[in-house]
Amino acid sequence: MDYQPIWQTPAGKLNSGASMLGPEEIEEVLAVVKSHSLSRDYGPDSQQAVLRLEQNIAKKLSAGYALGVTSGTAALKIALAAAGVGPGHEVIMPCCTFISPASATISLGAVPVFTEIDESLSIDPADIEARITPYTRAIVPVHLYGVPCRIDEVVEIGKRHNLPVIENCALSCGTKYKDRYIGTWGDLGIYSLQIVKILTAGEGGILVSANPDLYERAVRYHDLGLYRANSRMTGFEPHHEDFLGENFRISEFTGACALKQLEKLDRITGALRTNYKRYREGIANIPGLEIQPVNDENGALATRWGLRFEDAETCTRFSTALREHGLSPGLMYGGTPLYMQPKILNQVTYVPEANPWKSLAYKGETRSYHAGLCPRSEDIMHRILLVASVNPLYTDRDVDTLLDIIKKTAKKVL
Repeated sequence: MDYQPIWQTPAGKLNSGASMLGPEEIEEVLAVVKSHSLSRDYGPDSQQAVLRLEQNIAKKLSAGYALGVTSGTAALKIALAAAGVGPGHEVIMPCCTFISPASATISLGAVPVFTEIDESLSIDPADIEARITPYTRAIVPVHLYGVPCRIDEVVEIGKRHNLPVIENCALSCGTKYKDRYIGTWGDLGIYSLQIVKILTAGEGGILVSANPDLYERAVRYHDLGLYRANSRMTGFEPHHEDFLGENFRISEFTGACALKQLEKLDRITGALRTNYKRYREGIANIPGLEIQPVNDENGALATRWGLRFEDAETCTRFSTALREHGLSPGLMYGGTPLYMQPKILNQVTYVPEANPWKSLAYKGETRSYHAGLCPRSEDIMHRILLVASVNPLYTDRDVDTLLDIIKKTAKKVL
């Protein structure tokens, strides 16, 4: 039988966590079903799957405390609320990101403020301070597809201005920067367990923090303001009074699946790093090509492999030529900054409201988002081509086949 590259197979189209699902997850989920204890807080024979997940991921990442929630978006909203973000506040975030940081911010009555990105497609620390105003309440850097941002510089800015840093690691669990897991640099970090993520339970999210005060506020906000000590980490003494929150609790099913996925994290990240190194070395031997910067070549997972071009026209020609070989290259978020996407950001009006965190508030001002808000980013997003999405099942032969296609394309286009 002729060799078939993995990206042409069903397994090759899965993302990292989904590609590694197996009997371990099935066994753990079945144990929850048999226990008749589907909630972390109620049942005759609790398997404590969510609690074990929280304990294990906090230990694995050296993160202090961890909290399982319903989604990465929910984790962002909880983190923002725990950090004191409320009506009239501003939250700084990169313009190249998914809708979740903005939607979580707006749902709290706060204002998204977008910064430029660098050529790693992550937040440019040099642009953050220019965006800070008296209304700024938090900074949300985003680590995209296993590529870390320069989080040490972001944290330093946060400390200098007394602003909490909430790391959005939804797409990048297991990524490191300077030998330290992302999500543990800032005041809070969040991860997603959705189906396309590095670890998956179909849906779900995790919040981490080394700050016990922020952890407790997060726990309370995700559970209607309550702190149910019987199902929480032992040795923690809550001190806040109950307050109004929302319901973002996850079931034992989610905890069980994610628990077994977490046990595979080293296998997943090891395979991703090995293949990325082979890709990086291969691109270095192709004249005229530059790889997308990743800020930390040893710590990056790079689940989407990128190339950097000098102009958008060359990038487009290269993408078209790759498609002739059956690949599906593309631009990050279609090359469109979040503030230009026609969802809910065309124009948002903020009206003063009673604020439970006793914050400053806007005076009914209107903020509009438009082309040219972050001009450097608009240029960069059209010059970085994502040539392939990869998972841990890629073999050396798969990587070499992809590199051969890229080499042939380079000779044709450049």
